[in-house]
Amino acid sequence: MSELLQLEDSITKLRGVGPHIETDLKKLGVTTLADLAELLPFRYEDRRKVRLIRELPYGQDVVIDVEIVKVGTRRSKTGRLIVEAKGKDPSGEISILWFNQRFILKIAQPGRRLLIYGTRKPAKSMGNPFFAKKIIDRPELVPIYPATAGLSQYRLVQLIHQLEPVLDQEKDLLPEPTRTTLKLPKKSEALRECHFQQDPDSAAVARRVLAAEELMLMSIKILQAHAARLQLMGQPIKIDADYLKELTAALTFKLTDSQRRAAWEILQDLTKTTPMNRLLYGEVGSGKTAVAMLVAGNVIKSGRQVVFLAPTVALADQHYQNLKNFFEPRGVTVAKLTGDVKTKEEADLYIGTHALLEEPGRFKNLGLVIIDEQHRFGVAQRQTLVATSKPPHLLMMTATPIPRSLAQTLFGHLDISLMTGKPIHQKEVTSRIFEENDRMEIENNIRARLKCHEPGFVICPLIVGEEQPRSLLSLERKTIESEEKRLAQEFPEAKIAVLHGRLKNADKEKIVADFRAGGKIDILLSTTVVEVGIDNPAATWILIEEADRFGLAQLHQLRGRVGRGAKESVCYLADSATSPKGRERLEALVSTTDGIALAEADLRLRGPGELTGIEQSGLPELKFFDWSEPQLFGQVFAEAKKIVNDGLEKYPNIIKAINAQNQKVETGGA
Repeated sequence: MSELLQLEDSITKLRGVGPHIETDLKKLGVTTLADLAELLPFRYEDRRKVRLIRELPYGQDVVIDVEIVKVGTRRSKTGRLIVEAKGKDPSGEISILWFNQRFILKIAQPGRRLLIYGTRKPAKSMGNPFFAKKIIDRPELVPIYPATAGLSQYRLVQLIHQLEPVLDQEKDLLPEPTRTTLKLPKKSEALRECHFQQDPDSAAVARRVLAAEELMLMSIKILQAHAARLQLMGQPIKIDADYLKELTAALTFKLTDSQRRAAWEILQDLTKTTPMNRLLYGEVGSGKTAVAMLVAGNVIKSGRQVVFLAPTVALADQHYQNLKNFFEPRGVTVAKLTGDVKTKEEADLYIGTHALLEEPGRFKNLGLVIIDEQHRFGVAQRQTLVATSKPPHLLMMTATPIPRSLAQTLFGHLDISLMTGKPIHQKEVTSRIFEENDRMEIENNIRARLKCHEPGFVICPLIVGEEQPRSLLSLERKTIESEEKRLAQEFPEAKIAVLHGRLKNADKEKIVADFRAGGKIDILLSTTVVEVGIDNPAATWILIEEADRFGLAQLHQLRGRVGRGAKESVCYLADSATSPKGRERLEALVSTTDGIALAEADLRLRGPGELTGIEQSGLPELKFFDWSEPQLFGQVFAEAKKIVNDGLEKYPNIIKAINAQNQKVETGGA
């Protein structure tokens, strides 16, 4: 019956796939035979190494070929069932242990010869035993696939073996010249090797083929978006040099060279007939808002309206207060639109949250849309404001660092301005890692700062204990709930306020306003909701609990909440010792304040998880690409340019894949 199967068939066509297995496969993203073919092993267990007992290394997974001499059971101190067998080979004897596996007694019987896969571990009180993982039929290299609670490795392998006759149906998305340039085999060959050949490198080859395919589709979408933008007719806006000089003179600080350069690049874009589509990356505290303010002023002076979109009510309120104070004395009307605050009056400058997206029709003469922390908004949301017959210019701002190795490729459909300098009056922030036994010293330092009227932040990963999994370790996790009580005892004289996402908008606004006003709050105890934009120039310290659990980009953002005034500031990083890589991230943060350098480190240490702009860029999700090797992206992007220049109509497989991808997006992935 296998010859009748087609790769586009539902997974239910395979033997053994009933409703329960189908549900488990869907959790792995597998709904068709093609999906199953692309379910790659994430590692291989090498069960080919058969070792004599006297040569057994410690801590390595190996196979022993033994005769069972005797077998018995006992209970551990915690009540676990231990099956213990004595096994021998020509070189000696060893104890072999299984835990909570009574059925082993039927298999490991005296006189029987077994191949056992496992690890010898040092445990002198138990005779340095062999901890068994599996009794195997033969020495072999075994692929280990992603699985779910109800879907065993054995069942997955059974299903994948049913695909063997149909893998030749796999059509190459990549043209042969591209495969030759990238030194890639045919897709069908790569998948066959990966699933059915005993070669530990085969999964990496198959993953590279699939990564190149998805990168090709992404690259073509980037190139199409760029070409489409060049066809749009926008609204050119002249530069009013005199007015800009007036606005610049009204600032309370001197612009950095970085700010001047970014503002000039943006203003030049506004003069073009093609709508601007620019991403302004600015280091935390580099003064992106000041640049946006000058650009907005120029647009408003030309008679056009400006919309300023922020991801949170607290940040929208902060922008509203700052821009209102700056612009209203100059005759500019400023209005705020959030979920709780509505206005029916027309204004020159609207500042708000997602609520602005609900009323695109109210803007009569929209010239510029500014989106702060653009990755917090989906592509469809952004399009709500700019999808008009005369689209406005679009300026997106972010402090989430973009690795140099990916910026021009990943955001090739955008123009990018980089701001790396900080205003002269701001000091560098010192970062310090500490462990629990150093806490008393750290809190004494904080106590001294509080006496000098220097407020600060304490960041916790969780609000209450129920958010964490119920395990022994989770009892030690830091929560807002527990820390509020502890901080009140440690700092009885301090005024402590709590901020997190579950509070009502009005409560959040009041807390943020009180903190920024100064004198009303000494310690702002918060979740990472303060990561974006909330600042107080008087704040000189921030303590981040369980800092090793966060990504570098997020830590960099949090650290940027302090160091915005003229006083020396410090970021305390509590290491909860969850992993060596977590510690490595903290050490990277301490070593530099360069956000782009940190983004490169995050890419190497974590993959794309912290590149939060990616999933909101309108580009397809990348399942197979290894972000720590960005050179493949550049190679595929170059090949995509050749294909587009050659004429996409010559590549029907690529057109079919792009159409299928677009349809999936339109139907919500159904």
